[in-house]
Amino acid sequence: MSERSIRTTVTIYGEEYTLKGDLPEEVVVALAHHVDSRMRILATKSPKRLSPTRIAVLAALNLAEELFQLQNNHQELTVAMQERWRARKTDPEVSSK
Repeated sequence: MSERSIRTTVTIYGEEYTLKGDLPEEVVVALAHHVDSRMRILATKSPKRLSPTRIAVLAALNLAEELFQLQNNHQELTVAMQERWRARKTDPEVSSK
């Protein structure tokens, strides 16, 4: 963290949190809103009333799954770009496409 930390107060699933960090306030608010939205969606989809802790864990797992998928997609795109770059360097026909 930098010497000048930013304090931001957000509300997630009805609980207020004061967060301290390097991210701009609008980014922290957007992240908190995203987490709050995920928790509320999960709460409405659940056939029984779950505790806020369980909803938070389910939201974290959903977000982790999304992150893993995005990382996997990123890795696949990186490999494809590297392969294309290598092909361009060895085959002039590929570079003209």
